[in-house]
Amino acid sequence: MALALVLLLGIGLIVFPLADGLPKKTQGVDNVQDTFRDAMSKEGLKTSRDDLVTMQLMLKQLKTETLPQLAARNGQTPEQLQVLLGSVFPAVGKGLKDVDTIMPRFEHLVTVMEQQGPNFRTADEIPTADVPNTGVTYLFLVPGIILTVVGAAGLFFSFRPGRSVVPTIALATSVALGVVMVAGTLATDQLGKTKAAAEMFDAFRPTFTQEGYTQSRDDMNTLKAFADEMQTKAIPFLAAAAKQTPEQYTAGLSSQYQEVGKGLAQTPRILHRFDSMVNDIGTNVDSFHQADSIPSYDAKNSKVEQVPWYILIPGIALILVPGIALLPLGRGGASASGSSDAPANRAASAV
Repeated sequence: MALALVLLLGIGLIVFPLADGLPKKTQGVDNVQDTFRDAMSKEGLKTSRDDLVTMQLMLKQLKTETLPQLAARNGQTPEQLQVLLGSVFPAVGKGLKDVDTIMPRFEHLVTVMEQQGPNFRTADEIPTADVPNTGVTYLFLVPGIILTVVGAAGLFFSFRPGRSVVPTIALATSVALGVVMVAGTLATDQLGKTKAAAEMFDAFRPTFTQEGYTQSRDDMNTLKAFADEMQTKAIPFLAAAAKQTPEQYTAGLSSQYQEVGKGLAQTPRILHRFDSMVNDIGTNVDSFHQADSIPSYDAKNSKVEQVPWYILIPGIALILVPGIALLPLGRGGASASGSSDAPANRAASAV
């Protein structure tokens, strides 16, 4: 019975990762981790927060101070000036109208990234910090192959006439491998790491969908068009109305409205960075779905926490069943007294 169990567990450990598509799914994990590792680092998250605050302060001062005061100088209301700018510069008009709904969405994205930063970095060490996630497949295949060979060899020699130590060696090897599987899983904290991964998948699931990406892409396009038209057309237009060069007008804005000046100077870099992040989300929608499908997909809760148990349970079974079979009681009470029935009893109990 014990050797039959060893053989079955070995076959199961080979079949499971291949039938579940684990190589492709774990490659999806590596794709996501490799793409966002810098952005999800402590330094990357701080940069994202600082950039977002710069944009928020610029837009707030632009709408609450700059435009109202410019409108007052021209004898207009802020609404009239905004309508005028929108009629001449449609991208600026759309941007001014939409930023109050766009910026909260980016605020939410950056907040989720900050909250999941520790989970991301913990999950990035599955199975270890030096081994990519694709190595998880081999945590099943390697023990599975060993157990299949050991179990088959033990069974073969169990049914052969005469005394053989192969079944005993097979049982001892199975117990040793079970100890390695259990100890290795616990020592590398796979339970804690997969828990962190599950929380991360659940938090980012709405972002890494085609709908989530499309919304982020539309928002990004609106902000880019707004900033580009503001810099290349609206400011030169306002500068000409004030009989200044664009450089003089921008310098005047920066001295009077410091948040606007800082934002105008940094906007090209900030938007380029966020645009790259949105592109990365779009190119990793499928990879994220593959990663989120380990071992199977659930639209509400990730099931990745189950994976360590697919190693722990077979490992515990290998310690207990072959271990008991190695004990005198498990060998049918046979002793080393030289009884002619002892080999047969050992073989029967091993099977």
